[in-house]
Amino acid sequence: MPDKTVITIGILAHVDAGKTSITESLLHHSGATKTLGSVDKGSAITDGLAMEKNRGISIKASSVNFSWGSTTFQLVDTPGHVDFSAEVDRSLSILDGVILVVSAKEGVQAHTLNLWESLVERKLPVIIFFNKIDRDGVAIEQVFLDFQKEVGVPLFALNYPDLSDPDTPKLISFTNCKNHTDATILDTSMENLAECDEDFLAQYLEGETSDLQQILEKGKQHIKDGVLYGSLFGSAKLGIGIEELLNSISTLIPPSKKDFSTAAAKVFKITFHEKKGRLAYIKSYGNILKSKDVIRSQQLDKDIKINQIFKPHLGDLAQVSELQHGEIGVITTSDHILSGDILGSEDLHDPYSKISKAVLGVQVIAKNEKDYQKLGEALDILNTEDPILDFKWFKEEKEFHLKILGPIQTEVLKENLIQRWAIEAEFQKPKVIYKETPSTSAEGYVRYWMPKPCWAIMTFLIEPGPLGSGVSFTSNVRTSDISNKYLNEVKRAIPWSLKQGIHGYEVTDLSITLIEGSEHTVHSNPGDFLLATPMGILRGLENAGTDLLEPMYAFEIKANQDVLGPISSDLNQMNAQIDPPVFENNFFTLKGKVSVAAAMEYSIKFNTTTSGKGRLKLTLDGYKKTITTDDKVRSYKGVSPLDESQWILHMRGAFKADER
Repeated sequence: MPDKTVITIGILAHVDAGKTSITESLLHHSGATKTLGSVDKGSAITDGLAMEKNRGISIKASSVNFSWGSTTFQLVDTPGHVDFSAEVDRSLSILDGVILVVSAKEGVQAHTLNLWESLVERKLPVIIFFNKIDRDGVAIEQVFLDFQKEVGVPLFALNYPDLSDPDTPKLISFTNCKNHTDATILDTSMENLAECDEDFLAQYLEGETSDLQQILEKGKQHIKDGVLYGSLFGSAKLGIGIEELLNSISTLIPPSKKDFSTAAAKVFKITFHEKKGRLAYIKSYGNILKSKDVIRSQQLDKDIKINQIFKPHLGDLAQVSELQHGEIGVITTSDHILSGDILGSEDLHDPYSKISKAVLGVQVIAKNEKDYQKLGEALDILNTEDPILDFKWFKEEKEFHLKILGPIQTEVLKENLIQRWAIEAEFQKPKVIYKETPSTSAEGYVRYWMPKPCWAIMTFLIEPGPLGSGVSFTSNVRTSDISNKYLNEVKRAIPWSLKQGIHGYEVTDLSITLIEGSEHTVHSNPGDFLLATPMGILRGLENAGTDLLEPMYAFEIKANQDVLGPISSDLNQMNAQIDPPVFENNFFTLKGKVSVAAAMEYSIKFNTTTSGKGRLKLTLDGYKKTITTDDKVRSYKGVSPLDESQWILHMRGAFKADER
């Protein structure tokens, strides 16, 4: 075991809240770095990519280590921009606790709420750090109260910001706040404590609040129990509040409870290094892992050999011989393990919902035709690093397609291709990725019995299901007609039979019933049913017809009442479903639903209308039927099972023209 307690902390925030600046301050204050890194100057250790330095934002999650007291911290700095939230999702799976940074100037922003929902679902310990208290116009009490209200949790302030002289903001430790106990922040904190602590409730009602040390200890205990949420104030720019933050994460964030007696690790990131090659970032949860060890890859379902082990060290990698429990490391192996893989036999699966859900698609074209092959190989590498891209290479059409979260992501991908591979590529305008569902019930018949030896005859009943119901399959055929070994192949074929429907999109919300069928005692083999199933299902979908389903956003808007008129007008033009507005002071809150297609570029106009002072939160919220028009329909990519003769040749290996 390591000499020190090892804790993995994530630092999360809405973009521009000062997250990376706080990371640099923690490194410097703890003595891990001699000089303070700066985002503005491009010297931040955790922004190692040239694009990050140029743009002043984090694009990739990065890990750095520092020590404070008897604890070694592995700090994971994550991107704040919503377009890179897939990086956050991957990081969340290995965290023991979180520092959630909130700008004291802007308060709770749209992505803050997205992040909070994930943190609550995972039940991760959280310390809230209200940064930028030195900014002009900060209404610190209102920010504190707004966070409580909008996030819906009771806060307990561990320090107090004295902004009586705006030019020199000060922080007062909780135990030295006897002259400020009537202040809103402290009084609210004690009121929150009283509501969860009966002993203190009696003291609070009697006005016995002079023993601040005792109150602080009670508050900390309830923070550890997850009843209260600890908050701190500070300024990364001025370096104030950083020591209190270090002390708080040391005492209030417990180490991971996952501790296995066998070797166990989770892969949470894959990158490609110019000299070291393919690198897999892992966190160990069990026995010591050593270079040259052999361990099971659950995704590959085989044993793999660890060639080398490295540890992240101040933006670089240091080679080590072993990795102990709780430690983050980087391994090389000859096998192509992927992000999300679990090494060993333990269950480390991540069942939680994702912040990132891609519903936009783009086609990527090499500006220079000679770069076609090179571009495909580069996109394949980028897809390995970021699986949400769901890269498809349609070789017959010579097309590359990606899924993206937003326009900033395409700009970064374009820069990435230039900087790493010297490839200039054009990203076409993003298009919404629809889904399909059957319009009516219909049957799909398939008879695959030539050229011999083969035999698979089936009739599928295709029926529309309720919205959001997904896919169900039932067989009403007797096992004397089709035996279980062949039915298993039918079940295996169904998911990829539905990857593209008659309009070119994934098919969902339907029930499939195998109502008739037969095998041949001599000519049938399992591959026949694997080949025939897509033919029968696509024929059934063709007979039934399909409707398009479009992705929907649930929106939440908060802005000054002065802009209610123009915002309502915008929403009406987008055919949004709008709930009645809720008014409070000079602000209004609007909720409702709007299609992704209509709202895809609305954030730019919204920021202009509100002068950047409004909040627009868009959350994917299911699908609804939409009118099918020619501009929405896509052609089938690859060989369609409806072209039966070509499909049979393709599946029997005469040629391969499918994706990749």
